[in-house]
Amino acid sequence: CLIEENRFFIVSPKDVVVASPYDADDRVQWLIEHCKYEAAMEAVTQFEGRDLKRHTLLQIGRAYLDHLLFEQKFDQAGQLCLKILGKDKRLWEEEVFKFARLQQLRAVSRYLPRGDNSLDPHIYEMVLYEYLKMEPQGFLQLVKEWSPTLYNVPAVVNAVLEHLLVNDTDKTLLLEALAILYSHEKKYDKALAMYLKLRHKDVFQLIHKHNLFGAIHDMIEDLMDLDVDQAINMFLEKDRVPSEIVVSRLQNSQRYLYLYLDALDKRDVRESGRKYHGLLVQLYADFSREKLLPFLRRSDQYPIQQAIDICQQRCFYPEMVYLLGRIGNTKEALVLITQELNDIEQAINFCKEHDDMELWEDLIQYSLNKPDFITFLLQKIGTYVDPRILVQRIEPGLQVPGLQNSLVKMMQDYNLQVSVQEGCKKILVSDYFNLHEKLVSNQQRGISIDDEQVCGACHRKIIVKDLSRASNVVLFYCKHSFHEECLPTLDIADGNCVICNSSKRETFGHMGSPSLK
Repeated sequence: CLIEENRFFIVSPKDVVVASPYDADDRVQWLIEHCKYEAAMEAVTQFEGRDLKRHTLLQIGRAYLDHLLFEQKFDQAGQLCLKILGKDKRLWEEEVFKFARLQQLRAVSRYLPRGDNSLDPHIYEMVLYEYLKMEPQGFLQLVKEWSPTLYNVPAVVNAVLEHLLVNDTDKTLLLEALAILYSHEKKYDKALAMYLKLRHKDVFQLIHKHNLFGAIHDMIEDLMDLDVDQAINMFLEKDRVPSEIVVSRLQNSQRYLYLYLDALDKRDVRESGRKYHGLLVQLYADFSREKLLPFLRRSDQYPIQQAIDICQQRCFYPEMVYLLGRIGNTKEALVLITQELNDIEQAINFCKEHDDMELWEDLIQYSLNKPDFITFLLQKIGTYVDPRILVQRIEPGLQVPGLQNSLVKMMQDYNLQVSVQEGCKKILVSDYFNLHEKLVSNQQRGISIDDEQVCGACHRKIIVKDLSRASNVVLFYCKHSFHEECLPTLDIADGNCVICNSSKRETFGHMGSPSLK
């Protein structure tokens, strides 16, 4: 027995057995020998390094990692790397090469350090190359997720191009990845061309992110093909793309031009947007007639004769009526309403709007051989035209449907108009007498004067205690007062204050107006 070494010797004729107490290292060793690596790592963690002389957490973890790789449990092995390798760059690189030899870098890729403790760029490139050859979808995802500072971007670009030369599968995925790599290299023209070739909408994000509005002038129609709404919103955003450029590039695509100018007109109310109103008339006529008439009504920045010609070619009669009325050709407009549109109600409204007796005469004349029109006129024009003009022109014996009811309606409208006029007259007369009474009352009202008030001419007091020195006083409504003898006879007769009159003459004289009498 060696007490100092804590060992016991058992001796027999044939053997010598050395025994020692069961310790922590023995426990861990037994777990390892029975492939219970997780339990062994847990035991090491519990002991916190105490009483352990032969085993460490890293040592057991690396042994466990080798075991998992041997058992082809690659995903578990990748997770274990994150747990045991920490931030040790050398250890990471050593273990990653084990995955590389087995072509299983994909299993560890998501756990690789990517921050301040990033590994050698060659490590990340190996991972990308493996994904490129074996899993293009994963390659694209890594290109999106990983910072371009982790690897040599030109080297990866060359690898993708070489792969595309010999392998045509998953081409779309790789071209998208190539577009991202080009943007990392700041080769934005190539990135834009690649996105457009793929018809990928990330092109709009790329343009905004890197402020590439100046580089897309030759791609305007392609961007409209890709997503017309996003393209138009981008063109209009803070005038990033001049409207002149967009309009010139869309001349061969009239529908896109219509969509762009329609959106521009809604957003840009300045002169720069109005210069396209003449073109918009043509485009609305071709693609959106329902917007044409409201546009003609609210804008005055288009050539009217050109607009009339466009509408005439397409027989757009309501629009022609408005345009003819706008240039004063109301007679021709009324002819269109009555002959082409055959709309008596619109004709009446048109005559009301322009309030021209000659138009009413023309409308009545046109309606004389149309009984239905006569009926409608009798019901509607009583408050605008003397109805006798229409009644006297109706041919004897002409059958007019609803004539009696129409005449009754006409008389009711006429009586209503007379009643309204009489009511207005009564109101006016009442107002006149009320105001006249108020005026007389104001003129008869006395005006107060105090002891300190002085004459506006001689500046002596108006009211004096010595009656022998008193005189007649003239007091104006403006509160100016004078001795009667201090005022010229002319001004007294006019009833005008000398001070106020002279002030008015001076004011208007400076303005260049004639003197007041």
